[in-house]
Amino acid sequence: MRLAWLLPMLLALLGSTTASAQEWRYRVRPGDTIWDLSRTYLRHDVRWQRLQAHNDVEDPWQMAPGTQLRIPVVWLRVQPAKATVVALRGEATAAPVDAPDEVSPIAQDMRLGAGTVLRTAADATLTLRFADGSRLLLHGDSELHLDRLSAYGATGMVDTRMRLIRGRTTNSVERARGPASRFIVDSPGTMATVRGTEFRIGRDASHTRSEVLDGRVQVSGGGRALELDAGHGTLSGQDSRPLPASPLLPAPDLSGWPDALQRMPAAVDWPVVDGAAGYRLQASADPEFLTLLQDMRVDAPRAEMMVPGDGDFHARVRAIDAQGLEGHDATRSFRVAAQPAPPFAIAPIQDGSATGPRPRFRWTLSEGDDMRYRLQVDRDPAFASPLIDLDRLRRNEQRAPDALPPGTYYWRVGATDATGKHGPFGDPVRFVLHEAEPGPAIGADGVERSKRDLHVRWAAGNDDQRYHFQLSRDADFARIELERTLDENQIALPALRPGTWYMRSRLIDSDGYAHPFGPTQSVKVGCLPCRIALGAAGLLLLVL
Repeated sequence: MRLAWLLPMLLALLGSTTASAQEWRYRVRPGDTIWDLSRTYLRHDVRWQRLQAHNDVEDPWQMAPGTQLRIPVVWLRVQPAKATVVALRGEATAAPVDAPDEVSPIAQDMRLGAGTVLRTAADATLTLRFADGSRLLLHGDSELHLDRLSAYGATGMVDTRMRLIRGRTTNSVERARGPASRFIVDSPGTMATVRGTEFRIGRDASHTRSEVLDGRVQVSGGGRALELDAGHGTLSGQDSRPLPASPLLPAPDLSGWPDALQRMPAAVDWPVVDGAAGYRLQASADPEFLTLLQDMRVDAPRAEMMVPGDGDFHARVRAIDAQGLEGHDATRSFRVAAQPAPPFAIAPIQDGSATGPRPRFRWTLSEGDDMRYRLQVDRDPAFASPLIDLDRLRRNEQRAPDALPPGTYYWRVGATDATGKHGPFGDPVRFVLHEAEPGPAIGADGVERSKRDLHVRWAAGNDDQRYHFQLSRDADFARIELERTLDENQIALPALRPGTWYMRSRLIDSDGYAHPFGPTQSVKVGCLPCRIALGAAGLLLLVL
């Protein structure tokens, strides 16, 4: 453990000693003088005469263009540098390492100096750009300490050193511009030293994982140093010693993905990668993945893609091996056209039924002003040639314009916004269309007589339905004596003339659609004066 603790310090000391012996070379340009170069690049306590003597320059005012000057790195001017937040999504905070309670939220374009502790929320990501143009993507639920941010004057050389306490980073490091250029990411017990590369570092409770995509990274810890070439990774355990390099798993094949997605979330999949114990899916609105809209690990080669809004997006997928090392990225650009979102189907429901011949379709209202709807009905769930194809419907319900024969059908609905942009259709809804059912029957027990009136009742329909009642002297209803549209399933018929009467009723839906009439009921009405006279005659006979 002491060796593991001392190793980073020894490496840093060795790097400082090496830097003192290293030299930065400058190619002379027309008009350069020793005096001007000294004022631009050297520390204030290093006189220009030392630079002249170090390079055996005879005339400090006249130097041949193309001549190389050797400048010891320890003579160069060094000033603090800043890291700039070039992209941010979600919540992230910054605090001085010596004042951890002074927490402030991180904002876009914020400039951060050495001695800053960065923390990201679980769903947040941010990208830092350093003085030499190198970038670091800090993933969610991560903690990163900016230990040293220095620049060697106008030389382009920078010294960038950080510590990843937990979480993950993805790094894109510019090629070294001189011997003093440094980009070092420490994690507990492990150091990754870089001179121009693409690599990832991840730290959990017990392990550090390093994966090199391009260039070379030196990983050291526990008294051991390992050179990682591109396409390799290593795992450092609790003893901090990096294991032998392992080749990274190949990129998955995303060629089967569609170019456009019309639903969110969207199910995506890819072929199995041999040796994969899991996969990581990331999505971004930026082709360089400066922030992540989605970052998830899945066990199987399939996932639910979820990005907000419409537009052009980018995804990358990589396989994860048994050690947790993440492999090469497969990237894919795609367009999302999921807005306006399709309404939800209300009726008929999936695997439900409807009565013919002109079923009514209902769906939820979509959010937004001046929304319109598209309705399709077909025998085929692919809707290659829809039997019903209606557009720009204002209401969230529609009756089939023509009669349909009984059978199995599919229907779907989509929304159109005020600009005329069509959203995707919803999932097809399968239903069975039955023969038209007759209207409610007026049974014999539904007719009651009082002294003056005839009360007629029939079976009630749904709450949103009304009733159409007809009364006639003819069985074929050629002449209608009485016709009413009623809110209740009953009617009182006063003072009907003697004889036979025929009556029937049917349901009327809320959209005005009238269902077929039910069976006809007949009733005979006698002559009241005749019944009275007949009764009187009977009494007279009894008296006699």
